[in-house]
Amino acid sequence: MTRRYLLTDRLEVSESKALSHGAGVINPMAAVSTRLDLMLALVAFLCLGLTDFIRRKGMIEGGSPISYLIIENSILLAILPVASLLIEGRLLEIKGGLIPYALISGVTISVALIALMTGLQIGEGSVVIPISRLGLALAAFLSLLFLGETVTWTKALGIAMAIGAVILLSR
Repeated sequence: MTRRYLLTDRLEVSESKALSHGAGVINPMAAVSTRLDLMLALVAFLCLGLTDFIRRKGMIEGGSPISYLIIENSILLAILPVASLLIEGRLLEIKGGLIPYALISGVTISVALIALMTGLQIGEGSVVIPISRLGLALAAFLSLLFLGETVTWTKALGIAMAIGAVILLSR
């Protein structure tokens, strides 16, 4: 079966030729031999940085953190179906294994965002945001530990440097 992934410059990726990822799950995007993953990571980095700054500015202006999140996530819910069509060529695909993880992460992101927004309302963005982003180091560590991702000295050093940077920024 051939599926189109529009984000990868309309390259057709045969699922039968795709690389295995994790416990036998097919990851068709892995067959694309570009550094698209890094480009997307940079886009995410820029957008998340801007988002955190804009969130802080919004909290300085006043208002409820939860009201802010409802408005922000309403925009997200409007954009996601369009992005799904453009990137994956379909509106929605729900498979059994996806649901429990999506439910759990839905709860954890809700708690995280409420805590972040409340922290931004009462504290300094230059302290609250870096500490909240330690979650990235935690996710990297958990991926190495539980998902069998390779541990290299550069990855370990990068995680340690991220933690050190947050400690320095929060003082």
